[in-house]
This record gives sequence, C-alpha cells and structure tokens, in this order.
Amino acid sequence: MRLAPRKIVFTGGEPLLRADILELLAGLRAADADRKVLCCLNTNGHLVTEKLARDLVGLVDEVRVSLDALPKRNDALRGEGNFDSALRALECFHSVGFEPKVLVTVTSESLPDLEELICLLVSMKFTRINLNGFRPIGRGSKRSELVADLDMTRNSVSRAWNRCFPNDPRSHKCPSPEEQSHCGVGSFLNIMPDGDVFPCHVLTYSEFRCGNVRHQSLYEICRRVGLLGQLVALDFRGLAPQHPLLAPLTLPHTCMGNVYRKTRSLPIWRRNLPALLSSDP
Repeated sequence: MRLAPRKIVFTGGEPLLRADILELLAGLRAADADRKVLCCLNTNGHLVTEKLARDLVGLVDEVRVSLDALPKRNDALRGEGNFDSALRALECFHSVGFEPKVLVTVTSESLPDLEELICLLVSMKFTRINLNGFRPIGRGSKRSELVADLDMTRNSVSRAWNRCFPNDPRSHKCPSPEEQSHCGVGSFLNIMPDGDVFPCHVLTYSEFRCGNVRHQSLYEICRRVGLLGQLVALDFRGLAPQHPLLAPLTLPHTCMGNVYRKTRSLPIWRRNLPALLSSDP
C-alpha cells in the first residue's frame, strides 16, 4: 500500500474467471486495514451466484455489473444471454444486502434503449447507474461510429428521470463535458504476462516500457519523477497546437494511444516526454 492508490478496480475480461479472485481480494483487504482504498469489481454477471455475492460482501466496496441495453440490443453487443445473466447477478447482490452499480456503456447502437433501460432498472430498485460514453480505443479503435450523440443521450436521461421521479422537484440534466486536458494516461497500469509495465493497454510500444515487476517493485516503477509522472502532467491542450496531426487530442473521447500510433515518429513526443526510452519507430 506504499503507492497509496485511491481506488483499485478488478476488471478484465472477466475477473471472476480467476479461481483465486476471493483470495486476491482478501489479501488486498488485509493490506489495507484502515480501508483507505476503494476496492471495486467489474463483472458481466455470468458467474455470479447468491453464495458468491455473499462471499464478496466485505471484500469489495463496489460491484459494477455491465448492462448496456434491453435484451435484443444488449445481447447483440455483449453476447447471447448476457442481459438475463446481468439481471440475475444484480438480483443476487441485492438479495444479500449489497447494492450493486449498473455500468452502462452508451453507444449509438444502444442509445435507442437507454430511456427504457433506466426506467426498467429503477422499477427493479436498482438506482445506482453509471453511464459511460463509448470511447474508440483498444479493440474499438476503428469503431468511431459507435460514439453516441451527446445531446440525444442527455435527452434520453432527462426523459427517464421525469418518468421515474415525476414528483421530484429537482430537474435532472446530464453534466456538460469539461474541456478535456487529458485522457487519464499515466494514472493506470498495464502489466504484461512477462512482468513488463506500460501506462495503458494501448501504449504498449517499447519506448513506453516503465519497468518490470519481476525485477522492481511497483512503488519504484510508479515514481512520479519518471515516465508515468510526465504522462500525468502532459496537457493535451498545450500539446495539440504543436503539430496539425495532434489536433485530435483536443476532441472528446480521444485516446492518446490512437494519436501516438499515427504520429510516433514526431520529435514532439520526446521533447514533451523526455523519459521515453530510445526506439526506432
């Protein structure tokens, strides 16, 4: 716990596929006796049973179950049977007194269901709903058409709020996105099977190798005077004007890794990130 993280998220893939997941969570709890770290678990719900839900009580602070749309559209995106599995998982957690969070990724394909999905969840007493806009990164880097229209998303949420809480005097509006200065790079870690550590799952180029957990502690690797610290301090708004190809850094939902892939040879990167390892693009 020397890193003093504010939050640790177990995700995947599907973290519940690990046979030792309860042991890992228990070990984290033992190392954080003062409960200073928020422990979260993301799951698609397929492996959740009432027993497992009960076992997770006390080991995690928050469980997020992924559910993006009503059955037809949801299962087209996430696989046959996912909608029913996610609802069963939510009900399992609710039955043992653990209020789960529904993690909704809003895409252009799922957006038509958003209003009805929210109303359905509220009717089932699931009111902790987290909406995330689709970001074209990783496997979705070539699916920019899945980015949902922000105004339509806001309207769907507002209609759902008014239907579910007609007597609530408060009006509900989706917050406007703040001017983007960063995508969060440097605040996350991607650890490869060989122990190599990279800033995220997109920036796995050799020059972004931050260290190796088989030879160094994470505390040493995460020193803020190194590459990770420089990435955290990087201001996209200040970087973008330095070259026309970097202009996308100022757009919402921009992943630095996608921009870097197309501009890797520009000397601008090493001027702004002097801790980058030498490489031959």
